[in-house]
Amino acid sequence: MASANDLKQRIDLHDLATRLGMERPDPSGNYRSPHRKDQNPSLSIWTGNDGMMRWKDHAGDAGGSCIDLVMYVEGLNDSGQALSRLHEIYGIEPDRPEAPKEKTQIEWVADQVLANPGPAKDYLVNERKLSAEVVDYLIARKAVGHNDWRSTQKQAGEQGHGGPAVSFIARCLHTNRVVGIDNRYFDKELNGGLKTKSQGEKMGHPWVPDLNALKRAKTVYVVESAINAASIISAFDPKATGKVPVTAVALRGLAVDTMDFRFLQNKFVVVCMDNDPPVENGPMKGRRPGPEAGWEIYEALSALNIPCLFVDHAKWPEGVNDVNDLLQQLGPATTMNKLRCYENWLIQGFPGSAPAKGCHATHARRRVTLPDHDFAVYWQYRVRPDFSSFVKLGEDEEGNEKKTFHDLAGFRIAALSRVTITSATAALTGESDSQPNTVFAASVQVPRHPGKLIRRVMQDEQLHNIDQWKRFGPIFRPAQFARMLNILERTTHMGGRDALNFVGIAWKQGKPVLNEGPDCYFSEPDKQCPYHNLSFPSGPVHQAKPVIEAYAKTMQGNSALTLLVWALGAHLKTFIGKWPHMVLQADKGTGKSTLIKRLERSIAFTMFSGQSLKSEFRLLTSISHTTHPVGWEELSAQGKRIIDLAVAQLQESYNYTVTRRGSDMLEYVLIAPVLLAGEDVPVDSLLGKVVRADLNKGKGALIPESLPRFPVKEWLQFITRYSREQVSTLYHECIEYMEKYSMAAAHDNGATRMRDNYACLLMAWRLLSEFADVPSNYNGFHNDLIQDMNSHIKETDSDREPWIWIMELILGELDAGHYRHPSHFDTVEETFCLLIRPSHIMQHIGQSPALKHIYDGLPVKSARVLKKQLLKAGVVVKDGVEKTINGRRISNMLALSIEELQQFGLAPSVPDGPDKID
Repeated sequence: MASANDLKQRIDLHDLATRLGMERPDPSGNYRSPHRKDQNPSLSIWTGNDGMMRWKDHAGDAGGSCIDLVMYVEGLNDSGQALSRLHEIYGIEPDRPEAPKEKTQIEWVADQVLANPGPAKDYLVNERKLSAEVVDYLIARKAVGHNDWRSTQKQAGEQGHGGPAVSFIARCLHTNRVVGIDNRYFDKELNGGLKTKSQGEKMGHPWVPDLNALKRAKTVYVVESAINAASIISAFDPKATGKVPVTAVALRGLAVDTMDFRFLQNKFVVVCMDNDPPVENGPMKGRRPGPEAGWEIYEALSALNIPCLFVDHAKWPEGVNDVNDLLQQLGPATTMNKLRCYENWLIQGFPGSAPAKGCHATHARRRVTLPDHDFAVYWQYRVRPDFSSFVKLGEDEEGNEKKTFHDLAGFRIAALSRVTITSATAALTGESDSQPNTVFAASVQVPRHPGKLIRRVMQDEQLHNIDQWKRFGPIFRPAQFARMLNILERTTHMGGRDALNFVGIAWKQGKPVLNEGPDCYFSEPDKQCPYHNLSFPSGPVHQAKPVIEAYAKTMQGNSALTLLVWALGAHLKTFIGKWPHMVLQADKGTGKSTLIKRLERSIAFTMFSGQSLKSEFRLLTSISHTTHPVGWEELSAQGKRIIDLAVAQLQESYNYTVTRRGSDMLEYVLIAPVLLAGEDVPVDSLLGKVVRADLNKGKGALIPESLPRFPVKEWLQFITRYSREQVSTLYHECIEYMEKYSMAAAHDNGATRMRDNYACLLMAWRLLSEFADVPSNYNGFHNDLIQDMNSHIKETDSDREPWIWIMELILGELDAGHYRHPSHFDTVEETFCLLIRPSHIMQHIGQSPALKHIYDGLPVKSARVLKKQLLKAGVVVKDGVEKTINGRRISNMLALSIEELQQFGLAPSVPDGPDKID
């Protein structure tokens, strides 16, 4: 079966229009609309700059591709139906269906209730007053069915007996598989007075009648039950064409805290919970379950920067409890108008005047308690979705009271919340927090961002700084605005939360948690974290396996898969306290750039260009407050100063370092693992803190463009199920495994650290293979990782110690004639040696202007440590040698074996005819 993209490229729209019977009076002109009498044809077809054919009905809003044209002409509501119709029109044979997956019990029940939806339609149309078109629309999307199950154990009238019911099918937002069913009985008395029953999973799974409509919608209503969501669709879209950008979802109850509302991001949300009267008896006396759940929804949405308002129940008729009651009593047109009436109070859910008849808002628990002097002026502040007004009382010409609305601000303050931010040390170690920081988060809705709240973090002294608020938009009446802020100060406990300024996995109250960019409260987000606005790619877990397989096949020796494992495993850093950087070795034409671009798309990875690494501050900001890895492109092409600064940053971010910069002492946590890509990566001083992947082993299959993104969010949630002890135990098991196959000697400390770094990758792979359901020995990954480790150890045996870098520098100075201190070549104890004093070496490097920048970057700066390393390396033939050089007696010299130095790749230029010591 051809995909949607294939059809868009293959189908000529003029040919399709002819096959669909569209009329074209002028062979070179426009087509007549199929839905009206066009005196002047208004539907045009053209080819865009990208080579794709498109169409548009200029007398309306319709337009798009071949799929949209079929839906428009034939009145189809579903793109799947349009695809099938195109296959039929052009005679394209469908693929053979794959073997069906084993159905769960709840999916089997869903098949039964969807088999005969007729009685459900009759009930919804005749009893609940939904339009027949909407019910057909819901049935076509398999969102509504009919259940006539009856118990053989219980008699009619007993609870649990059952009976005819409408079944609302809830599906997973990622996989579209059935997860739950809500049954609404026609006659609750037949079921012992219980009007509803749920099957399958309920918590965290909303009822979404049409996922495609939800994606298109700009405004989404949130209600308790599916019958109310269907009623809203019926009120807003009687013909069920899906053209109106409004839809509704049902939370299937009041368990708001179990719902992840991220699926509503970039939407304007209207909350319309049931208009419950206060509970008269019991522990909930005086409480209103529906509205109070709405308060929780509002706070949860504000924390996610999702704009939200409440439907104004005060404008509903007396006795109306929910949307379906409203629909039955007033009809669809009036119901739609009532649903468009939002609360205009400054604090949503908190009226500032006496309630209308039938409204329960001021007869029960209030959302907030204001002192009298604040409540006396609270009523004057009114809001619209993205605007604030101020009301003044006056009199008209006849002496009657008159309200005049004046502009207050060109935005709406949706929330002002107190946020306690966990310190970096507590967030990364899980220890009790002794230095939390309290800030205030202002969430504001502005006209320029209709589907998103703008959030700024303010310190205590900034809260009443009017200039801070003017950054959101215009303030027309500063004095009244300041008084409004004074009222909102009373509400900072609403939506108050404990937060982490960290993107990735961090520790909160002793447990690992997933924290994304929108969960953070940075004072200067653009400066403090490269992923400050990142929401990790999300999707069904089964998408992980094809991604792993594609990366395994694209490069020989699992090189690309090693890179993917390193990047995904980087979030384990907060469990074990360290994570190596990655060096990607690649010659020209090996596919490095292509692979990195695929990685950027697969896991939302960021590769910083050389131009963005031109200062220490830019380097610092690129690795702060996240364990999600970043990349530095062509570091070797930068100047020596930038390279030295970069290496210093990498040294600190192997574990993590907290630093503060600027006059505001802004906090930075240097922690992100870094991918260093290029042909020659200058990391000699970082050999104990990096792992390698070599792309020069050969290419494989190109990673396809259609490859799904890796479900990073689900992967991180999977990791949070483990404790620090479990991850630490697995890590030590991986160390033991790598030690068994390591070629390094046990006393080689540098090689031991390298082994531990590759054990990190093995640990990540074992967890990843469990998550993605692939064998742990898939594609020989273990063997390739061991080969990479041993190759890295072997090739860098002569590069790992600082004394080697120092001696290489000094031998170059000797050859160039720049070394000013005494030195000599001679034979000591029958071994040809270089006689030199360690103190002179360090003085030369530290005092030579041309070598000063190298000296600053050396981890060894004292002659004592240098001598100790030379002795440990076994290159010293004799200590304390004295020799007369140029007429002066020089003592305390080291005799360094020329032959041993050569074993470490150090080859001094030896003069002819050396003398021998007497």
